[in-house]
Amino acid sequence: MIVALFVSASAFSQTCLDDVWQCLTNKQVPKAKKFMESCMASNPDNAAVWLMQANVNVQLYIYDQERMEKDPSVSPRYPNALEDAYLAFQKAMELDPKVEPKSGLLGAKEGQQLLADAFNAKGAAAHKKNKYDEALKYYGYAAKCYELGKKKENAAVVYYYTALVYNDMKDMTNFEKMMVKAIESNPKISAGAYTELYYIYKDRKDTVKCAELLAKAEKNFPDEKALYEPLMDYCAMTGNTEKLMELCDKAIASGDKALIPTCATYLSNAKSYAKAEQILREALANDPNNFALLKQMGYRYALEYYDLMDQRKRAMDTRQWDEANRIYQGPERKAAMENAHEWCEKAYKVNSDDLDNNRILREMKVLLGLPADPELNAKIQARQQN
Repeated sequence: MIVALFVSASAFSQTCLDDVWQCLTNKQVPKAKKFMESCMASNPDNAAVWLMQANVNVQLYIYDQERMEKDPSVSPRYPNALEDAYLAFQKAMELDPKVEPKSGLLGAKEGQQLLADAFNAKGAAAHKKNKYDEALKYYGYAAKCYELGKKKENAAVVYYYTALVYNDMKDMTNFEKMMVKAIESNPKISAGAYTELYYIYKDRKDTVKCAELLAKAEKNFPDEKALYEPLMDYCAMTGNTEKLMELCDKAIASGDKALIPTCATYLSNAKSYAKAEQILREALANDPNNFALLKQMGYRYALEYYDLMDQRKRAMDTRQWDEANRIYQGPERKAAMENAHEWCEKAYKVNSDDLDNNRILREMKVLLGLPADPELNAKIQARQQN
């Protein structure tokens, strides 16, 4: 009796699936959906039924897309078709990993791969509208679909986009997790992924991870300009002035003039003042009114002044009074102040709204005993209030 019931149910499911298949073949998608409801009700644990259900949902999704292309004002009749297709494909594979589709239809693994691009697009659309939970859901589906097929490297792109969603949500724990996963899935995913992670590790003062990450970045992006800044920052932070100078020479040789102020900043931070001044003067000879170059020249001399004052403090802390007095009375301190003032003032004449430059300029005026500038003070106060 039990065997007879099983055979009867099996025969019914095959007849039912044949009817659905025939409807799909004839492009009668809504009719296929109605037949499918009957199949599913009678065979809820049959892998072939779930696979057919997935194919029906894919066709319902396509059916809606074609309707909306003809008339953008209409709404989808089956808004959950794509997600339902994904879940049905998964259920089919769960029940029988070797389940085969009927002629002309999608297999479970093939079908999920096909859905990946659509889920990725839906995730991007949701992210653009700041619907973060929805974006994460669709990106999650897309990543799983990509991982099943030949385009596994595309999953890394989805992890990267997912990280950006978490960044907008201010969830930095998952932002970092997704960036790491993106790089692990595809080391050539993006130089930007390495840069983002570098500054996270730097904030933690984890120089070991910084070094490992940048080494991997250089290996995969040997000539990537976007990596110059984190590489320079690391060299300045660790005192590797030799490599820093090599990076700066390489950056300048690339012909990208925007990298010159960046190089000067990190050279100054590393106390390579002469090299910073050299590249700035060479650039200013061809572009004397470039604000970024003028500002960095002022910054270079301001840092030298601060460095001298730090040296004086250390001398005073160790009761080396003669050395402390020598630094304070020596010509280097006064020259650094005067040069910082001169270059910051030149920069101010080109752009009077830069807060950092204005602060240094005002400080040097005070230190040098120069008259206060009411306009400068007003600009600083206005920017601080904002």
